[in-house]
Amino acid sequence: MSKIIFYPKNNLVKKVIPAPQKIQIPEWYKNLPKYQETKFSDSKTFIVENGETNLSVKSCIPFLDSFTSGYAFYTWADIQIRQIDGHPRITWANNIQELNQLANRDDPKIPSPEGHDGFLFSWISHWGIKTPKNYSCLMTHPFNRTDLPFYTTTGIMDTDKWGIWGNQPFALKTGFEGIIPAGTPIIHIFPFKRENWKSEINESLTDWATHEDIKRSSKFRGYYKNGFWQKKQYE
Repeated sequence: MSKIIFYPKNNLVKKVIPAPQKIQIPEWYKNLPKYQETKFSDSKTFIVENGETNLSVKSCIPFLDSFTSGYAFYTWADIQIRQIDGHPRITWANNIQELNQLANRDDPKIPSPEGHDGFLFSWISHWGIKTPKNYSCLMTHPFNRTDLPFYTTTGIMDTDKWGIWGNQPFALKTGFEGIIPAGTPIIHIFPFKRENWKSEINESLTDWATHEDIKRSSKFRGYYKNGFWQKKQYE
């Protein structure tokens, strides 16, 4: 098993701000029904109609993998967002400056996602990362967490050589007011091995894929999970 190492900026960070942890599955995903409600059934009954099942996204293993692969930086204290004269004002539950996980950053050159303000702020990590030789880390917005009231930019860091704490820009959803609670994931950390790649087109694989697609249609569910999926482990 490969090992990723996290180290604190100083002793105060070590005592107060939790180290990055493996990704936690969000409550909204846990609460999703297994089946979609249709005109043929309620959300508690499995059905097949015209070759299609009513399985919800909760049965999609690739979607679930996005929640369980990698690690994340989490907020250690509640953050309140208020809108004053059209501008967000941020207040921390604990205002110890050395432990602040947020910095001002006005970078109008980065296009912000639709429905978000500009990139006015950055997350401060406070924890460094060290990975084995030839391994880097993808640092990005928590995968599939469109429910969060902000959007974090993406970067790749060669953490086998350099993984010291730093800042990562994010944009708030326009007009958002409320509290971002302690324990909210803010940056997804996904370690991967650096390799050189070359792309090519191989049309002979089309017949294989068509054959597999027909075999998949012989099962109502579980074809990918039972035949191809490999469980990932992050501790």
